[in-house]
This record gives sequence, C-alpha cells and structure tokens, in this order.
Amino acid sequence: MHFGLQYAVVSQIITINNQVANAANQPYPTYYFGHNLLPPATVGQITPDQVPTISGSILYEDANTRMPRVSQWDVDVQHTFGRSYLLDVAYMGSHGDHLAKLYNPLDCSVPGTQFCNTNTEPFFPRLTFMQDMSTIGYSNYHALLVKFNKQFANGLSLLSNFTYSKALSNGNESNNGTLSQDKSCLECDYGLASFNVPLSLVISAVWELPVGRGRHFGSNMNRLVDGVIGSWSVNAITTMQKGNPFTVVAPNHVAWPADQIRADRYCNGRSELQNRDLRSNRMQWLYTGTVSSVNSTCFVDPFTDPHNTSGQPWYFGTSGFDVLTGPGVNNWDVGVHKAFQIRETMAFTLRGEFFNAWNHAQFANPNANVNAATFGTVNATQHAARQIQIGATLKF
Repeated sequence: MHFGLQYAVVSQIITINNQVANAANQPYPTYYFGHNLLPPATVGQITPDQVPTISGSILYEDANTRMPRVSQWDVDVQHTFGRSYLLDVAYMGSHGDHLAKLYNPLDCSVPGTQFCNTNTEPFFPRLTFMQDMSTIGYSNYHALLVKFNKQFANGLSLLSNFTYSKALSNGNESNNGTLSQDKSCLECDYGLASFNVPLSLVISAVWELPVGRGRHFGSNMNRLVDGVIGSWSVNAITTMQKGNPFTVVAPNHVAWPADQIRADRYCNGRSELQNRDLRSNRMQWLYTGTVSSVNSTCFVDPFTDPHNTSGQPWYFGTSGFDVLTGPGVNNWDVGVHKAFQIRETMAFTLRGEFFNAWNHAQFANPNANVNAATFGTVNATQHAARQIQIGATLKF
C-alpha cells in the first residue's frame, strides 16, 4: 500500500478522531489486535453549501491513482577459473512508473520566469495550499555489477563486489513533504535518487593464518607454543563507496509551505575549492566565497539574488534536484579469532571484533541550506566511531 492511502478526512466540517486505551490493572485487555481495536466510523458527506466555508489547506488523493509498477531486467555472465575462482559480470536495470508524487495543483508560477503570482491561484488565500497525492512519478536504475569470488581453500576465502550504478527518480521519498518546487515544471524534479551510490566496492575476506597445529607451518608444534602463536584467523569487510546526492535549498516564500525551494546556481560549488580535504579545510564541502567569473557565490537565495534586476523577487531557484554528491565511505570492519583445541571433542575460540577498525570518520552530507551560517560545511558523521566487542565460544 502506498502512503497516500493513509490520508484521512480533516476539515472544520467533518472530524473523525478515534482513540482507544486499555484501563490499568485489567485482568484482560479490552482492546487488542483482531478484537475491537478499530471501531467502525461513519463518515458524513460535505454538502455543496458547506464547500465555500472550507478554508486552510486541502490534502487529497488524486482520483486517477494507480498502483505502482516496476519492470526489471538483467543479463549475467559467469566464468570459473581453476577449482576455486569465480568471476561474475552482470547488468541490471529497472523502470518504475505510477510512483507516488506530491505537488501543489494550484500553480502560481509565471511561465518562462522564476516568479510566483498568487493571483493566478483561484482559491488563494482562502485555501492556503492544496496537496495532490498523485501517481505520476517514475524512476530508472541501471547498474554494472562485478563479483569476484575465491571459495575457501588453503585457509583463504575472498569475495569482492563492485557496483557502478545510477538511480534517477522524480517521485517522493518522504511521507508527507514534497520534493517538488514548481508545478509547471514537474519534470525539473527528475534527478538522482537520494539513495543513489554511483560507485561501490565491498571486499570481504577470511584468512586462517597458516601457522599452528594441523596447518601449513608448525603442523606438529608443541601445544603450548601453538596456544600462543598458532591457530589464529583474521576476517575483514572493507567498504569504499561514493557519497549520496543532496540538493541545495533556499527559504520558502511561496504559499505552498511543503515545497522544496532550490537555490539559484551559478557554478559547481565543489570544483572551486582549492583544498577538498575535510580534515584540513575546516570541514568545508562547498565553496561559499565569491567567484569572480560569475560575480557572486555559487549558490544564492532566489528571493535576494543580486543578479535579479527585475524589481520583483524571484521565488523558484535554478539549481537542479540532487545535483551534488556528498562525502563517501571508507570503512573497515576487522575480526581476529584465536582457537584453542582443549581436547579432541572440545574447542574454545576467543574473538575480538573491531567495527570501523581504523576509527576513520565517515562524514555525512553538508548543511545544504544556502542561508544557513554553516552552509556548505559538514557538521555530522554517517557512522559511529570505532567500536570493539570481545566474545568467546566453547564447542563440545
């Protein structure tokens, strides 16, 4: 079920509010799943005489709503090498349509401009805005996937996965807000999906070190020595990937409060940085200074854009949706295991596991509000700092 079907009737004419609660210290609850939890409600009808008295905001589901549909296709080629190696190369694609999209059907835009004229909205200001939940969204996904696998042999196994992909969409990815800016240009909302990761490499390996009793080196070593230097194993998972996209936004000055207003864009904002290392440039991901070639900063609030000489404020920005990509991930999770063979039918294993083993900061996307004091600066991380856990297993 898509989220639009959760909409309820909310107006000053008809209000439905069902609340149930079990009393304290009851031997058996009155309300529980499958019994009396959601009592039936009778919904009245809004009459034509009442329509003119309705004010505020209207949220509704489009009459032509359709169920989402996704088509998928893939091609996969595999080839083995020797007795333990496998190379897998695949292409995967998909196309989704009839996806949920929210927008304001009361269009205030002026064709060919960045202006908003509320006089063109027939019900403004009595109806401050309307939110249409329609299924006109669509998406595309294309990916190249390469997998290399070494099956466990001679104490070593290896699995690596490389993905080169792009996910595009103009559908909503939130429950109540909207990514739309201008109803007259809904195609302008088509861009990278927020979960898009263009490049990703994940390598996992397990290695039984070839030292110890029953292994390549020291197969018959003394049990005491084996208890110190023998029977060690190491496993690791390494993740290296590009970051997720983000949109540079600006304050909303239109009547439609759920709009995502985008900034005016005059240059890349990323390529203008001379030092792109967050650890030495004071966490700056975007250049926020003046660029002489455009005689302004790269991103500007449309409402106060100095390039605007029309005498009227601009309301809609020129920047695209999700046109920039944030910091990536470089993470290592490492485990170290030590096995102790107590007797033939009993073994004890001590293990230590290090998540984000090198304590490498994985930075989140920067502040993307063009009017914020910390605009363009990274203020958070994606993952926690290094975590260590120790465990033991006894088999008998």
